[in-house]
Amino acid sequence: MAPPRLPPELIRDMAEEILMHIPLDKPADLVRASAVCKAWLRIVSDPAFLRRYRAFRRSAPLLGFLYQVDFDPSPRFISTAEASPLPQSAPVSGASSVLDSRHGRVLFTKRGSSNFLVWDPIADGCLELQAPELWHTFYSAVVLCTVAGRDHRDCRNGPFLVVYVGKDDLGNSICAYVYSSETHAWGTPVSAHLEDDVYFSGTDRAALVGDAIYWKVVLGDRILKYDLIKHCFSMIDGTNIYYEGGQILMQNEDGALGLAGVSNSRLHLWSRMVNPEGVTGWVQQRVIKLKKILPKNKAYIRANVIGFAEGVRVLFMSTDVGTFTFELNSGRVRKVSGPGKYCPIFPFISFCTPEIQMTPLGLSLQEEHWSVPSLNFFFRRQLPRGSKGLPPRS
Repeated sequence: MAPPRLPPELIRDMAEEILMHIPLDKPADLVRASAVCKAWLRIVSDPAFLRRYRAFRRSAPLLGFLYQVDFDPSPRFISTAEASPLPQSAPVSGASSVLDSRHGRVLFTKRGSSNFLVWDPIADGCLELQAPELWHTFYSAVVLCTVAGRDHRDCRNGPFLVVYVGKDDLGNSICAYVYSSETHAWGTPVSAHLEDDVYFSGTDRAALVGDAIYWKVVLGDRILKYDLIKHCFSMIDGTNIYYEGGQILMQNEDGALGLAGVSNSRLHLWSRMVNPEGVTGWVQQRVIKLKKILPKNKAYIRANVIGFAEGVRVLFMSTDVGTFTFELNSGRVRKVSGPGKYCPIFPFISFCTPEIQMTPLGLSLQEEHWSVPSLNFFFRRQLPRGSKGLPPRS
């Protein structure tokens, strides 16, 4: 006696559950799955499934990082995922220095101009912003989603802000401009007079923690804070500890401002907290021996911490044998590039699920949603010859 057949609805639910667990950093696996059978193709090509697939995750995946090469005006990209949406070199025509990468967007300076370029790599759209009226010798800029309190899993299509902070050679005054994509204009500048000179380092990326942006100050162990809600500046003390392997600002798991530094082959993780007496200060949370987490068969002389990917809690560390990512939650370590100078780096985090449709000729990748030529090439290689793109079986 033949066993009873499962209801079609249950079969679809089971297939969706399987497909839902395909890793976000392997979007090409969705294309593989769509070629298994027509039933799976219908699931993967359903926009409602792709929305659930993204909502199933706590955050968008880390796809790679951008960096600048000495004496090379074009920024470059190194992928940490399959079928990356960014080309390795010259991702945007006319782009010069990378200033920031956050919430699915990348901020550049424009070559031969003082203007900015805001690029959405997934949609391959670029917007040029005219620079603020008052330009400064030392400056930094940050791009971020304008909606506070979001998980930023899929906010690249929404409104955004560009925060520009600058300072001249003379005087101790500092100024901030905020550009809004909703008003298409820079807001009224906010200025402040600081007690000491403040200089930004080109090797330090700003940290976004809650409703504030933080920069390390070059001279002295201090941190500059800009409050996005109150629109004001303030200075806070650093950890007052020297790290020969560098240090970066970051957001801790509890949402507080954190700091990571390397000294004596150990990774030190700090958090800025309020003690029972109401005094705010730095508290060391963890000390990790790098010799225990980096590959033992890869001898290295020195390790440097060079970046942090917000949302996925991944640290970047460079050594003389290559650059590694260290996932703070899982402890997973991966080598993502060979030896080289990759500081500063700008992690790129975004969803990159392809829109797949069935056409009379078979499967089709919608270019307006997925601008990855390598994935199209990969997909053509996966199908049997002479199939004209049709799934191998029903």
